[in-house]
Amino acid sequence: FFLSTPPLLTGTCEWRRPLSPPPPTMPRGGGSRHSKNAGTMGVENMTYMEKRQLGFGTVKERLGKDTVKEFDACALGLTHAKDPVITPEGVLYDKEHILQCLLHQKKDIARKLKVYEGQEAKKQVKAVSDQHLAHEEHVAQFHRDNHGAGMYSEVDHGTAAAAGEVAGEGGEKHVATSADVAATQFDKERMKTMKAFWLPSKTPSAEVRAEKPSGDTTCPTTLKKLRMKDLQEVRWTPVSKGETDGRYMCPVSFKTFTNTTQVVVLKPGGQAISEESFKLVVEKEGKYDGKRVKGVIRLQKGGCGFAASGTQVESKKEFMVGAGSGLADSRGQVRGAKSRFGLVFN
Repeated sequence: FFLSTPPLLTGTCEWRRPLSPPPPTMPRGGGSRHSKNAGTMGVENMTYMEKRQLGFGTVKERLGKDTVKEFDACALGLTHAKDPVITPEGVLYDKEHILQCLLHQKKDIARKLKVYEGQEAKKQVKAVSDQHLAHEEHVAQFHRDNHGAGMYSEVDHGTAAAAGEVAGEGGEKHVATSADVAATQFDKERMKTMKAFWLPSKTPSAEVRAEKPSGDTTCPTTLKKLRMKDLQEVRWTPVSKGETDGRYMCPVSFKTFTNTTQVVVLKPGGQAISEESFKLVVEKEGKYDGKRVKGVIRLQKGGCGFAASGTQVESKKEFMVGAGSGLADSRGQVRGAKSRFGLVFN
């Protein structure tokens, strides 16, 4: 046999794939993403900032000093608390205001509980009625199974049998049969369960269900469980006579309390001192004024103009629609108040 040998190649030979032509450049707005470009030149496609200015998305606004109460003000009355008490979360209330709030909640809970109990009583009555109807249907089914096509009825059939004849269509008379009685009874039963929404008497209505209310009263600020016995009395130390800068001071360091001072209330005495004095003096000894300290409650600070005070709150609202909804004004058109959404239109 003969072996075939490849032909000899003279020189060097390299094969390369032909280069593909570059993709054609498309003008802006003329690509396949027409829904994103929304126009031949893309001028209708608003930026994220433009949508925000038109009222789309979540609008935020930082609230300043004037929107936060003073450290010694009642969270309900927003004025100086004459008989201050504090919650375990550090919210200060006037005793009169918070007791009225808790009493109102108790009355509201009793009212909702009465509505819920009435609803449950109606459910029990309906359950008994449904059980009675089911029993009647069982009796009627037993009658149909044992007496042919006839249906069980409480009506006296002796009168109909004595008549013997009933009027039919066209004035003709025929003898009433068990099938006629069954058909009539079927129509009556069908009318009871027919869902004819065009009839006022058959219009469906949504059932309003009352949920079982919770028997616990809550704090109107934090919405956490709050009872009368959880309230701790607060005892302030008035400033020395002649000082007009503040109303209360720390009994340990004799520094006047301001909205930037972190105040703690000792338990169970209720004495209000600064947190700094508590950590330096009282916490080490474990006693104050000869009485053992079982814990402290950090009082919520008041409002101030410093960004790092930790008391600033943020107003936040989400809008699913923007221009044309009446919730926000377009750029330069019928401008409203400057702080309407916390946005500044240039």
